[in-house]
Order: sequence, then C-alpha cells, then structure tokens
Amino acid sequence: MKTPLSLSSRIWVLASINVLLLLIVLLAIARFQYRLEVGSILSAPARDRVVSVAREVAVDLEQTAPEARTALMGRYAASFGVDFYLFRNDGTQLAGRPVALPAAVAAELRKPVPPQDPPPVRRDRPPPRRDTAGEGPPDREPPPPPPPGQREGPPPAPGRPGRAGLFQLSANDLYWAGVRIPVPDRDGGLPIRGTLVMAARSFYGTPLFFDFKPWLAALGAVIAIFLICWLPFIRGLTATIRRITRATEQIAEGQFEHQLADRRGDELGQLSVAINRMASRLSGFVSGQKRFLGDIAHELCAPIARMQFALGILDQRAEENQRAALEDVQEEMRQMSSLVNELLSFSRAGMDAKKRTLVPVDASAVLREALAREGSGANGFHLDFNTPLMVIADRDYLLRSLSNLIRNAVRYAGFAGPIAVAGRREGSWVVITVADSGPGIPQEEIDRIFTPFYRLETSRNRAMGGVGLGLAIVKSCIEACHGTVTCGNRYPQGFEVQIRLTAA
Repeated sequence: MKTPLSLSSRIWVLASINVLLLLIVLLAIARFQYRLEVGSILSAPARDRVVSVAREVAVDLEQTAPEARTALMGRYAASFGVDFYLFRNDGTQLAGRPVALPAAVAAELRKPVPPQDPPPVRRDRPPPRRDTAGEGPPDREPPPPPPPGQREGPPPAPGRPGRAGLFQLSANDLYWAGVRIPVPDRDGGLPIRGTLVMAARSFYGTPLFFDFKPWLAALGAVIAIFLICWLPFIRGLTATIRRITRATEQIAEGQFEHQLADRRGDELGQLSVAINRMASRLSGFVSGQKRFLGDIAHELCAPIARMQFALGILDQRAEENQRAALEDVQEEMRQMSSLVNELLSFSRAGMDAKKRTLVPVDASAVLREALAREGSGANGFHLDFNTPLMVIADRDYLLRSLSNLIRNAVRYAGFAGPIAVAGRREGSWVVITVADSGPGIPQEEIDRIFTPFYRLETSRNRAMGGVGLGLAIVKSCIEACHGTVTCGNRYPQGFEVQIRLTAA
C-alpha cells in the first residue's frame, strides 16, 4: 500500500530536487566550460593549510637543534592530529618516528623540483647598463658549484616553501602530503633540500586537510535562503488548503453557515469564493426542501385527522363483514399519520435549530424516560451511566433522539441479546452510546445511514422497518444541540451509535 505524501511534503521534496539539479548543472558548467574539478575545489584550501603549516615548521627548524627535531614533529602531530616526518629528498629520514614510506610517496620525494616561474620584469626599471662597446652587460663570474650530495639548482630560501614542491596522494590506506622545505645543515652550511611529509587516515576526517566548518556554514546559508524563500509560501498554501478542507467537511455535514475568508487573490482565493457561493446555494436548497416537507406535512395533518374521525364513525356503524376492510383502512391511516409526524419532526429539527435555547439537562433522566417509552420488546438492557449526567442540550430534542435510537435497536436487534446503553464524561464532552448485538450493517452503507428516507431494505417493506427518517431525525436533533453523532459496527457483531454533547 502506497503511503500518501502530504502536499507540503511533496513541495519540499520538489524544491529540494530543484536545488540539487541546479547544483549539478553549475558543477557541470564548471567542469566542462572552465575545466574545474570538484576534487580541486575541495583540495585547494587543504593545499593552502599544508603550505602554511610547512612554513611554520621550516621556521621552527631554524631554531631547533637536530636532536630535538623528532620532538618538534611530535608536537605538531599532537596539535593537528596528523603524523609529521622530515625527509631528505633522497629518501633519508631526518626526524619523526621511524616509518617506511610507500613506493608512491618515495617516488614523489625523489622527483626533481620543477623550477619556479621567474619574477615579472618591472617596466619602470632602467635598462641594463651596457659596456662601452654597447654589446651587452658586463661579464659576471659563474656561481660556485653545489656542495657534494645536493642537487643542481639554487637552494630554497629559508622558511619559504612553495607550491612547486607540494604533493598530495593516497597510499597504504593513508592520505599523504609533502612540502619541500629547507632543512638547516647540522654543520652550519647551506640548507639541505628536504621534504616535510604528513600522513593521516583520511582526507575528509582530518581538519588540516579538510575543514568542514566553512562547508557547514555554506550549507547553513543555503538552507536558510531555502527556508526564507519557500517556507512562507508552503505554510500559506497548506494553511489555506486546510481551511478549505475544514469548511467543505462542515458543509458536507450540513453546516452551511461557515464562510471562508477570501483574502487571497490567486486561484485558492477564487476557490474560496466559489465554495462560499456553493454553501449559500446549498443552504437555500436544503432549507427550501425542509420547508417544503414541513409545509406538506402540516397541510396533510388536517385531512388525515378528518379521515381518522370519519373512520371512527364508520367503525361504530360498520357491520361485522365490513370490519376487516375497515381495519385495513385504519391501519393505512395510522401509517400515514406516523409518516406525517416524522416529516414534521424532521422539518422542525432542521428549521427551528437556531430558535432553540440550550440549557443544562440531566441526560441520565432523559435516558431512563426513553427506555421506559421504547424499551418494551427487547431481550434486556445493560445500563452503564452515572446519575446525574449533565449536558448542554434541548430536552425535547435529546429525548426524541434517544427514543429513536432505542426503538431502532429494539426493532432490528432486540432478539439478539441485551442492548447496552452507556454514558460517560470525557473531558469537556459527555458521550452516550446505544449498542446492540445484531448483525450490523454493511460497511459501505455506514456513511448513508443518516440520510433521510434511506433504508437498507430497498423494497421498503413495512414489516422490515419504518420510513427511514429515524436516524435522520437523530442527526438533526443532536446537531441542533451543537453535538455530533456517529455510528459503526461492533466486533465481532453488533451496531453502535455514539452521541457527543457538551458537558454542562
């Protein structure tokens, strides 16, 4: 079963995917248009930090005796969480705890240092002085040959390692970095060409190589901008949709007086206006229907009363062979009178709801009165409610509702076992339930059970039930008392109706 995502979740996911795709496009442009590698972007700050640390080490080496260099490497290792080693460029270790360099690192040590770019020539300098013949600068003596054991080329300046002598690579499950630095000679001669080697377990887990704080700051800035741009939009959109959903649910329950605020000028604002217009028209239709039914029922009362009076006179004068037919007509008139009374009750419950004054009512006393009126014919009752059980309601409406529920339970399931009638306090509500042990109703019919004139028996046989207004009247009366009524099947069998009213 698919788990449905809310609209706000979908918008957040879509916006995140949008940002991710934009980032991928920018990286692709940087890669193919400007030849920038993602690895170089990450490692560039690491190179700067490594070279800066190498400068500090080179300066400290000038002030450190050769026998104390290993201790110096240990102090730097403790400070940066990286192992420090000092090597000659021929692979001889000068300081640091003994280590066997991987072949790749040893090969990098022995590589000749590429020459640095010459400094740019300043255009404001005077041209070089020529000799009297004008053939070029005067001859200079050639530089002295390098000492034995050192490579050709000038030695690096003390404390000034450069990028030309920097390498970074992974070998033997470690991340290695090396910077060419000058190492002071033990005998006070020219500096020896050396390399400061650093080793860590990973590139990203070492602050010297990868400092995550700037990236976290950048990520936080991106998230902040993302929230500033999207959060008000998503919250406003979902809040409006929630208001529309609540309003339509109330309209579906027949509460047409609720109106939506049409402050928005977009499509949702237009939808709110359309829902308000629909609710107003539905209210007119429903009110007209109830008024029409009430008027018809009221107009039928007088003729039915006259016909019943006439049938009473005929009953006194009828002969014995005419009484069977007369009783059939009288039964039909009683059914018609009952239907008219139900129509009047249903119409009045809907039309007079706003005119009724709600007062504190003892629901337990009303329950006992309804049981005394409609409880005959049941296979016992199981009562579970406190005395008193005070609610805010109209007493006549509450009595009519409970009487209809008990009558339905007795009619459809009185044979199946005792009927449970319970009342309890739940916070600011009082919950009253009427439950039977009958066969229940099909699950797909539960939402239609409170519809006027609805019956499970589609043939509408009188022997199988009434006219289908009993539960509709219950719903109208309870909603007129500002309460709610729900129903459902019980496990393993049975049917239950629950009424919720405000506690007094």
